[in-house]
Amino acid sequence: MKELVRRLLGEKIQGYVIIRVQLRREWGIRFANGRIERVSTGWDSGIGIQAFTENGVCGFASADILSEEVGLAVLERAMKLARRNEELGADKNRKIFDAPVVIKDVPSEAKHPFEEMSLSELQERVAYLHKRLSEKRQDVVWQTSYRQVEDSWCIGRSDGTLIAYTVPRAVLMHQGTVKVNQKAQSLLVHRSGTDLEILLAEKADQVLEKQASERADFARAVCLAPPLPAGHYPLIIDYGLAKGLAHEAFGHAVESDHINESVLGDNGKLKRGLKVAREGVHIIDGPLNGDWAYQPFSANGLERKTVEIVRNGILEAGLGDIFSAEEAGMPVTGAGRAEGYSYVPLPRMTNIRLLVDNVLPLSPNPKLMDEVKNLRQTLVDHGELEQDNHLLLLGYRGGQVNPKTGDFVFQCDGIINLADPNLPVYQPSIFSGKILSALKAIKLGLGQGCFNAIGTCGKRGQAVPSSGGSHMYLLLEADKEVSLGGES
Repeated sequence: MKELVRRLLGEKIQGYVIIRVQLRREWGIRFANGRIERVSTGWDSGIGIQAFTENGVCGFASADILSEEVGLAVLERAMKLARRNEELGADKNRKIFDAPVVIKDVPSEAKHPFEEMSLSELQERVAYLHKRLSEKRQDVVWQTSYRQVEDSWCIGRSDGTLIAYTVPRAVLMHQGTVKVNQKAQSLLVHRSGTDLEILLAEKADQVLEKQASERADFARAVCLAPPLPAGHYPLIIDYGLAKGLAHEAFGHAVESDHINESVLGDNGKLKRGLKVAREGVHIIDGPLNGDWAYQPFSANGLERKTVEIVRNGILEAGLGDIFSAEEAGMPVTGAGRAEGYSYVPLPRMTNIRLLVDNVLPLSPNPKLMDEVKNLRQTLVDHGELEQDNHLLLLGYRGGQVNPKTGDFVFQCDGIINLADPNLPVYQPSIFSGKILSALKAIKLGLGQGCFNAIGTCGKRGQAVPSSGGSHMYLLLEADKEVSLGGES
């Protein structure tokens, strides 16, 4: 890959190019109801080239064959498109011409090579885990899936930049469906890492199996639970829902290509200095080694920076790529990400986490309800538990945000009233409101940082891995612009 990029960069070009070569492979296994449902293998490679005229007008072309001959043809096609776009009066942007030169080769973080276990051996491992859980909880319909991915990139630019890195990722998931009295509730738990180490660890410690069983008990309780009256309540949200809030309701709002459509922008500029939360509240985005969404470099060949978006409640920075950051009034942070070689990069998040300085101690507990009891007692001990209703929202079921108005709507798995010592459970309700009101309602955190809430982020037809989190739990005071109510 590196040699191909070097040869193409050696061509005499009137202008400037960014060359991206990608090699990606993936294995996937899925069991359902004790039977193998799917075994999949994927392999993809290709080259994408952005070419710029001397005035900064861009053209893009790609091909799914890695050869010098094909690469030269892609290079010629991209440059022709750039010149044609210039003739048509397309926008000019020369920012990439001034980007710093980066030469780095980052080794894979994987402990186990991709093919250390054959596909059939992996299938046996997943089958064993699925069977053990299915036999333990025969009252639940289970699906178990495992994916491992190895994503290798080489990025070169006309200025001599040459970057090579590999991102390994793996995830094991149990998905269950509980049915009680003609009602059904689903659950999903996961364990992620860089490679098959997660399978080896799960066989040894059964952490995910225990978590799945605990969540199945909660899902059963939700099936039997009453609905919750709509209202404005003091809330506790878990780190998965906090990640959703930070990602969907805030992270996208500070991406440099969206500022003119964002509640956090003014005349196309980021509202730096705006107070968006209490002092001691921080939102940080940046790559973490071994993380599901790890990306050490921008797809434009710049180092990916860790950005303190919100510091002590003040909006400080955004996620800026080389082309749109200055116009949006923010520094370049290397935020450009691309789903693959055939896509043009866009400003995106990696691992986004919502943290607070005011943190109460809370130890993790493998038993969900024991952890909830400890959470309640911690709030009581510190005088932070409301008397009538103080609602714990567990799980994140997705949602949506209007970036122009700052309105959000999220869903959870279920609700527990911590104010009642009997810890009654309620059906899931819609968590909605204004993003700035929700941030300003955050008062404190409980427990250690948990940043492994994973997912897939979609934007303009591109899907990339996302992750993040917060402390184990966050406490939000009641706010008239943050509501809980309505059936999900």
